[in-house]
Amino acid sequence: MLSRIADAMFWIGRYVERADQTARILDVKLQSITEDSSQDLAAACEGVYGIFGVEQVDAADLTVQRVLDRLVTDRTNPSSVAGALLTARENARGVREALSTEVWESLNTTTLGLPRGVRPPRMHGAFQFAKDRCAVVGGLVDSTMTRDEAWLFLRIGQLLERADMLARNLQDHDLEDSSAAATAMLLRSCSAHEAYIRSYRGRVRSARAIEFLLLDSIFPRSAVHCLGALEEALETLAKLHGNSFDRLGAAEPGRRIVGRALASLRYRSLEDILVDFDEEMEQLQRVTGAVTRALGTTYFRPAH
Repeated sequence: MLSRIADAMFWIGRYVERADQTARILDVKLQSITEDSSQDLAAACEGVYGIFGVEQVDAADLTVQRVLDRLVTDRTNPSSVAGALLTARENARGVREALSTEVWESLNTTTLGLPRGVRPPRMHGAFQFAKDRCAVVGGLVDSTMTRDEAWLFLRIGQLLERADMLARNLQDHDLEDSSAAATAMLLRSCSAHEAYIRSYRGRVRSARAIEFLLLDSIFPRSAVHCLGALEEALETLAKLHGNSFDRLGAAEPGRRIVGRALASLRYRSLEDILVDFDEEMEQLQRVTGAVTRALGTTYFRPAH
């Protein structure tokens, strides 16, 4: 496969997942802000920007409407819902031969249906549209594409973005606030509330929720599940390219990075992880960046 196609497929996976995760997080966070008049609006909006790495925000941007403008409908911002989906479509335009017709048409339908503006009273509908359309794209990718290199690169991009966004969401969570309401909001923003209730069948507890989001091996949005699936995809990809191990018997760089991160979560207690939780989540974000760079060196822009 041409490195250009591999690179585009990877970023299609990342941007569709980014749009989906951004819509899910904002749907919960902004609804909470608008419903709870006792919150400090400016501080709450600044916290939302912080999840997505937006720094040095002007005072004029600290309103729900400006958050919607910047993180939902701004088509020039590849980290907004609309911008991410448009960027995914632009990547797909150049690699149509690697995608099924259904996936390409679904991306087109999605971008055409994106609203140019969203007002707070109607924001839930906009978020629901984005989530539904991303689910359609994901379903078509799984049901109409062969599990070849193109699918693997798209899947790897999706898993990396999901792990990164989970880490950002967890990092924003206040561990000191163990109330049921704060914990339920965290679970809902990670699309994990119903799955958690089915797994634990009891009252929502902060420590259990974090354990579920980080360490549950069968929940598809947990950190351990994402890293495990990522390791498998990278191993399959390496075998296809005949570079499972280097001449010294070591796995290729991306797999080594993922393997270390996965072992760090799997073989440590939750108490140990919580000792410096902010740094742990920062490290998980650094892992996704390091894997992206390793993929670039190995597959997208190889030196040889």
